[in-house]
Amino acid sequence: MIMTGRPARECALTHRHRAGLATALAALLFASGCASTWEVDRFEAPEADLSAKRTFVWKPGDLGTPLARQPPNAASIESQIRAAVTAELARKGYIEVPSASGADMVVSFQVAGSRKFVIPEERRIGAPSPNEVLMPGNIPPPPASELPREQLVRESSVVVFAEEPSSGRLMWRGLVSVESRTSSTEAAIRQITDIARHIAQQFPSHRAAP
Repeated sequence: MIMTGRPARECALTHRHRAGLATALAALLFASGCASTWEVDRFEAPEADLSAKRTFVWKPGDLGTPLARQPPNAASIESQIRAAVTAELARKGYIEVPSASGADMVVSFQVAGSRKFVIPEERRIGAPSPNEVLMPGNIPPPPASELPREQLVRESSVVVFAEEPSSGRLMWRGLVSVESRTSSTEAAIRQITDIARHIAQQFPSHRAAP
């Protein structure tokens, strides 16, 4: 009898190979989806020699965004950004101290932003264009409940910086400007925090003494 199918061992290997490829592809897609596209505009004073510094003190940030008009939001932004930035600096070898008198750097942040509402560009299937609705003799406009909802767009700038304690001179600054269409206040605060964390990751690492 002539067998036309593949041997069972070959089929099993093929299935395992495909499963492995699928797993690797899924991991790659997940990693690429998590990768940040935020571009950090960095400045470092030539004389700062940040990697030789060791300690820093945290200074409350400056919030100039509509999210901060409500005190609970402002407190949440402050605490979450502080936790994110100080954790990154600790990973880079810096130590937070409670007073500026014993600090090599003063670290803080600024968040500025605005918001606007826009109408999504996509039209509903079968819906007339605004010009068609306004033309005499055409069908009446659809009920307001069927019109496309306005979408909230937030434009934000997040800055993390380090200053010299005695003079207040700028030593380092990282800036990201972004436009987002976040779905909620919580999502907006989470994004701002993630941006601040990403900026802090660009800070130079502490250079240990030889």
